[in-house]
Amino acid sequence: MKKYISILLAAVLALACLSACGTSDKPADADNSEKLSVVTTIFPQYDFTRQIVGDKADVTMLLKPGAESHSYEPTPQDIKTIQNCDLFIYTGGENDVWVDDILNSMGDQRPDTLRLIDCVPTVNEEIVEGMEHEHDHDHGEIVESEIKDRPLSDFAGDFQSVLPYFEDGTLDEYITEEAEENEKSFDEMKQEFLEKRKSDYNTLSIEGNSVSFHTPSGTVSAEYEYQGFQTVKDDDGDITSVWYTFQAKTPDSGAPVYLAFNDHGTGAGSHEEEHEEEIAHFHLRYGNESVEALMGVENWAPTFYAADAAADEIKEALAGHSHEHEEEPDEHVWTSPKNAIEIVDKITSLICGKDPKNDDSYEKNSADYKEQLEQLDASFREVVDSTKRKTILFGDRFPFRYFADEYGLSYYAAFTGCSTETEASAATVAFLTDKVKEEQIPVVFTIELSNGKIADSICEATGAKKMTLYSCHNVTKEQMENGATYLSMMTENVDSLRAALN
Repeated sequence: MKKYISILLAAVLALACLSACGTSDKPADADNSEKLSVVTTIFPQYDFTRQIVGDKADVTMLLKPGAESHSYEPTPQDIKTIQNCDLFIYTGGENDVWVDDILNSMGDQRPDTLRLIDCVPTVNEEIVEGMEHEHDHDHGEIVESEIKDRPLSDFAGDFQSVLPYFEDGTLDEYITEEAEENEKSFDEMKQEFLEKRKSDYNTLSIEGNSVSFHTPSGTVSAEYEYQGFQTVKDDDGDITSVWYTFQAKTPDSGAPVYLAFNDHGTGAGSHEEEHEEEIAHFHLRYGNESVEALMGVENWAPTFYAADAAADEIKEALAGHSHEHEEEPDEHVWTSPKNAIEIVDKITSLICGKDPKNDDSYEKNSADYKEQLEQLDASFREVVDSTKRKTILFGDRFPFRYFADEYGLSYYAAFTGCSTETEASAATVAFLTDKVKEEQIPVVFTIELSNGKIADSICEATGAKKMTLYSCHNVTKEQMENGATYLSMMTENVDSLRAALN
């Protein structure tokens, strides 16, 4: 799927470049009769903008009613629409990564833009108790039945230790970034890396069943026999890594007696294919006591990269590997009415600057709309303040982090707000079911456009009522035709929240 999206995006970008070199639909010298043109990606910013501009400007939403916002992909026509507008408003974050490439392809013809996540302070997506989440290092779920035995020849080649690059300053920039991410000093972070990647061997060579270990004082070699694999599991019982172990045929060779390799592969093909474009590398533990002793060591994983990899390549590989796992800001900033007010202010300011002849109308509409948003906020506060229960539960994704934070609510959910998962594990469903029973939670929420299967299962087992809490990321075609708005859906949420907290 990722390759398909990349190919599609490349084609779209090529077309965008052609469009940029051709004739724009926008007049070269627009006069005062031209309406301001605003294009948005999804419903919240679309609705906020149309409340502000009324009939004084044209507002277009790229996402079709009823479509899932997290799987949206721009069409060539969408790109042309963006290029020819006066203001392009999008959410930002991991689901809008395509935007920067497309805007850059437009050169001087790119429109002015606004990202919602720049309008308010953001928080990261949160993994709460019982929630489905990606496994450590994002190497995919490791299923024990799929793990295959692997010969030493799977790791064949010439390799270099990464330790010298931590010692000589090559990776100082990487260490600095990791220190900031982990809220540690540079010296603390560097010492951790030196300990974790510590190795007695600068280089090594693997050929067939033999390993040669090279040091400045000489080389030691041995032939090894495969002993099997060992798995490491987290507190939830999920497998986080697989180590393949070997024992020297001649213990007195001077080489380590026991070896344990980990390259994130399982021998089943899936993980190897995911990482086939990376520089060849693996983690290697070694010692003379026993395999069990190697597996009992914590925070020690000497790392070896292909011997022909340059320092800059290793640096880039480490940085890229780290950035893959950075936490992403939660994009659903509009779910808090207080945030919505700030977003409306930012949109109003930009629009007034672009169309000053109508700024009185825009300012009045904005003020009236913000007053309604203030009333909505007061309604939610009244509900929360008048109830003892402060916990809500979702048999679905949870795009309400800002809403929950604003009103002091705790929550349980099957997935994070931006998760692409639709099927929860039996353990997750069981956890949520138990929580409904333990805390006597009367309502299990789903979000709009969801199949609701997880919530159905929980409700069937507990007798709880299934209800929809609108995240407002999109509306159905029928809702659009019937004039649904952010305010109308959020007002329905007031009553739904009251039912859930009583």
